[in-house]
Amino acid sequence: MKTQTLHLTQRKACHPGGLSPRLANCHPEVLRGISESSHVRDPWEYLGTTALWSVLVAFTLLAGGCSNLDGTAARWTGPTAAAPVATETWSYNQRDGTILKTPHYQVHTTITDPEVIKRLPQVLEGAYAQYQSFAAAAPPNAKPMKCYVFSRRSEWADFTSRHTGADAAVYLQITRGGYTIGDWFVSYYVGENATYSVAAHEGWHQYVARHFKGRLPPFLEEGTACMFENVRFPSELPRWDLSLNPNRALGLRNAIENKKLWPLDKLVTMHAGDVVQLPGDKIEAFYAQDWAFARFLWEYNNGQYRPAFKKMLGEIAAGTVYDPTGSMRRAVAAWSPAGVQPMLEHYLGKPLKDVETEYQQFIRNVAYEQFGHQWVAKAS
Repeated sequence: MKTQTLHLTQRKACHPGGLSPRLANCHPEVLRGISESSHVRDPWEYLGTTALWSVLVAFTLLAGGCSNLDGTAARWTGPTAAAPVATETWSYNQRDGTILKTPHYQVHTTITDPEVIKRLPQVLEGAYAQYQSFAAAAPPNAKPMKCYVFSRRSEWADFTSRHTGADAAVYLQITRGGYTIGDWFVSYYVGENATYSVAAHEGWHQYVARHFKGRLPPFLEEGTACMFENVRFPSELPRWDLSLNPNRALGLRNAIENKKLWPLDKLVTMHAGDVVQLPGDKIEAFYAQDWAFARFLWEYNNGQYRPAFKKMLGEIAAGTVYDPTGSMRRAVAAWSPAGVQPMLEHYLGKPLKDVETEYQQFIRNVAYEQFGHQWVAKAS
C-alpha cells in the first residue's frame, strides 16, 4: 500500500510540465515535486514462503562472513531522549484537536489515538536531527515549522480547499498522504507507520525550504527525502538506518525486471511533474531510482562519494553551489535542468556516463544482494 505526497513551494521558480496549466506556467507558485511514500509491506506477500526463506538464509550466510554489504552495515541512529512536547487544545470545524509544540515544530492534529499523539512529535524531532546530521545548513530559525495532520481525509480535503486556492484541485487528487507548501505540510492519517513515513519525508522538504539558500535538483531532493521514510520504533524512541527502505528496494527491483529504468542522464533532469501522468510503474521507477541515487552518493564503495555529496549539499545550502546556469544558487531562481549534469560531474570528478556505470552496479546490488537485508534488518 502506498501513500502519495505532493510538494509545492512558494519559491518563484519554473518546473515545466506540472499538473495543471497554472502550475506548468510556474507563476506565482511552483511545482516542487510529487512523490509516493510507501509504508512497509509484508515481504511474504511479494516473495512467497520458499523464496523468502532462501533470501533469509542467504543473507544470514553473508552476514556471518562479512560485516559490510557495499557500505550498508547496520547503523541505526536516533534520539537518546524524548523531545519536550507541550500541548494546547485546538479545534477544526468543531472537531476537537491538539497542538503539539516541540522545539522545531508546531503540529496541529485532530488525531486522538494516544500512541500516535505520543510518537508523532518524536518522529519529527528525531527526523530533524537526522536532517542536520545529513546536511548541516544555516543556523536554525527559531520559528517552529507548522504541520497539519488530520485524522480524516474529509478534514484534510476541507483544509486544502480553504488554504490552497486554485491549486486545491491538484492537491485533492492525492488519494493517500499529503503535500508541502513552503515550510509547512498537510497530511492525514493513513495508518500509523505510513503516517510517520509521510511526516519524515515531508520534514526533509520543510527543512530544505526553511534553511537552504540554493535549490536541490528536484530528483535529488526527492531521493534524499525517501532516505528518511523508514521509521522504526524498537522501543519508545524512533530509529533510522538511512540505507533501508524496503518498498523503494522493491520498486527498484520491479523497475529492473520490467525494464522500466530511466537512463541516468534523463533522470537527473526530471521532476515529479514529468511523471505524474505516466503509468504507475514508470512513476514507481522514478522515485525508487531517486532514492537509489541518493543512497549511491551516500554509501557507494564504502562512502567514496560521501565527502563530495556533503560538500555539494553544504554549498547548495549556502547558495554557492557550482552551477554553470546559476539556477541552483538561489531558491527563488528559475530552475534549469541543464545545470544538473555539469554540477554532478564537477563534484563527483568524472563524466556522468562513468558514474552511471557504477550506479547501475550499485542498484543491482541493492535490488538483489541486499534485498533480503532490507526486509529483515531489525532496529536497535
